Amino acid sequence: MAWNDTGKSAGLPENVFIKSTPLSAKNRVMVGTLDMAVNEVRFYDELAPALGDVAPRAWYARAGCGARFLMVLEHLVAEGGRPYALADPCPIDHARGLIDAFARPHSTFWDSSRFATDLDWVRPWSTRPGSQFLNRFYSRGRHAALKLDRPEAGPAAKALVSALDGNADAFYRAFETGPLTLLHGDSHLGNTFSRADGRSGLLDWQVIWRGPGMREVTYWMVTGLEPGTRRAHERELIDRYLDGLRSAGTPGVPDAATAFDQYRVYAAEAWDATAMTIAWPGLQAPDNAEADWRRACIAIEDLHTADAVSGLR
Repeated sequence: MAWNDTGKSAGLPENVFIKSTPLSAKNRVMVGTLDMAVNEVRFYDELAPALGDVAPRAWYARAGCGARFLMVLEHLVAEGGRPYALADPCPIDHARGLIDAFARPHSTFWDSSRFATDLDWVRPWSTRPGSQFLNRFYSRGRHAALKLDRPEAGPAAKALVSALDGNADAFYRAFETGPLTLLHGDSHLGNTFSRADGRSGLLDWQVIWRGPGMREVTYWMVTGLEPGTRRAHERELIDRYLDGLRSAGTPGVPDAATAFDQYRVYAAEAWDATAMTIAWPGLQAPDNAEADWRRACIAIEDLHTADAVSGLR
């Protein structure tokens, strides 16, 4: 983009990224049902200013009827940054940077009184837009994925489906057990980026909701880290996250043992999300869907997630 002297003096960028209304009817229905466009616009208007550069800068963001929206965002690649795809290997430096990026919004909005006032639109799991649709979608997706008889869906996956079917109420209650904070909501590796200076951040703030911070950390680690990397670094990364919360003065931060127990439970929802992408092709590019499904299937076995879900009360 070329600017006159007024634009140049205001520091307006030569390159921007435009995000707008989906072209396909299927995607527009999902955006409308889940209020995705409205959520992201409100995030940039009301929440992002408190979070520094954890998210791209928004120059303009508006949402209308029928899932119509337009956002003019910082062009991360033009600024020397790198967006990641789900199938990419995640360097450990980016992993540590993402932990720091999660801690920023989580500490800022941890158990915030604003959730009862101006941020009451940031809902918990059971009342977020489309929650009942999502629960049914998850249930159908996990069973459809098993019917494909994929080799990754071994005894651990079958046991998890049985545990989720038998203990769904207790499982979903775990997502509303406080303290609750602002969650990005879809924190897989493909929604992350690194800046030229190495700091990490998150894209696509369309499904923000209010929940436990470890859910976010879990969703990303289970789907985004290769099994060897996850096994070697998961406890270190969880400790780094907890330390980041404490260093920001966050009250009621769980201890490491409690956080790891949460990690084992929340891995079930991360696996559920990958099962949907395998059951219904088109939600993710094939190589991305395969990568996060493979990682998640191994993670739930390593973490004995079926036992953790079955033990919830």
